[in-house]
Amino acid sequence: MRTRPLRKTVLASLLLLPLLLSLASCELLQALEQNVENPPMVQASTLALTKRPSITQLAAYYCPTVITDSVLRLLCTVTLGAPPPPSQLAFQFGIHLSITNPNNTPVPALDVLLALRLFEGQQAEALGAICLSMCGSADPTCTGQPKPGACQSSQNDIRTLNDFQARIPQLITDLVSGRAEQELRKSLIAAGGNVQLDLAFVLGLDQALAVFQKVAVNFVTDLLGGKSPTLAVPVQAEGSVFFELKPVGRFGVGYGPLRTTWNIDSTILN
Repeated sequence: MRTRPLRKTVLASLLLLPLLLSLASCELLQALEQNVENPPMVQASTLALTKRPSITQLAAYYCPTVITDSVLRLLCTVTLGAPPPPSQLAFQFGIHLSITNPNNTPVPALDVLLALRLFEGQQAEALGAICLSMCGSADPTCTGQPKPGACQSSQNDIRTLNDFQARIPQLITDLVSGRAEQELRKSLIAAGGNVQLDLAFVLGLDQALAVFQKVAVNFVTDLLGGKSPTLAVPVQAEGSVFFELKPVGRFGVGYGPLRTTWNIDSTILN
């Protein structure tokens, strides 16, 4: 007597199962879409110059090249000293990114894009850009090298690597070694959590020296004349952090522009 109602109950449950799964899938999709409607927030610090030569070292290096007057050129070594090797003229800078996830599900960060503009608005203006792929804890061999499709997005309002076609190749060459691998593994932003990302970059030596040569004649002449100049370098930076949620897909969150001035004086910063 009880078998038939039980069978009806089981049959009804089986018939309702696809509907329940469909509703669960819809709720999951809505939750994921909500993550895009409330994307992670990215805040960036002003760029800090962490390593640079002194203006006297730069002047000694450029003096024999930018001074065309033969008499003044004789004063190069006497006044400024012998030209230093290029290896002593390295530039490094750092940036701090704070990423906050306002959603109730974790969000993986895929890539970080940074574009740097030196001498903004001047004849010596130079643009560099670099794309890094985050590592994650499951990839011990990751070095930050961009993976296929890195720093790309279908969004029209987010800057991607393709938006910086005028960039000088290798103006920003690489991450500074040390804690870089640890920082790149901060790729999962917990639900309602945040990540503090500190990255330090190297300016390509040849590319940077070619940029600074365009303004060198002024501070070289001042130093030869007994003055104590400071080279002010206007700097602007902007970029994007890229995330991905399946099945929603890849999306980016921009940061910047950041503006600051790097002052190069008689001191050596290392």
